[in-house]
Amino acid sequence: MTGNGSPDGHAAHTYVVVVENNLVVAVARIDDGIAASVAQTRLEVATQLAENFRANGCIDGRYHFANAQRARVFATLCLEFTRALVERRLATIEALAAGAEFHAGSA
Repeated sequence: MTGNGSPDGHAAHTYVVVVENNLVVAVARIDDGIAASVAQTRLEVATQLAENFRANGCIDGRYHFANAQRARVFATLCLEFTRALVERRLATIEALAAGAEFHAGSA
């Protein structure tokens, strides 16, 4: 579905997941004026997510979906990704030897 309309003739909506500081801050329905930017496949969404992480060191961005279910699932995956980052960082810090230093850029 590209979001160009619904079978009942009512305007379709696009859903956006907004991620800031690696945290989901919004899952919202928006008017369908941006249908061209809606990811059509899981690969497209995963690619956008990976590109954001590689370029910025975070997954911040606005991710668009054709329906609420896809947006909700993606929001959950974003938070699971963030949880994994935090758990990995926690394990690194817990494993530090007494007097050792930690710098995120080297982890």
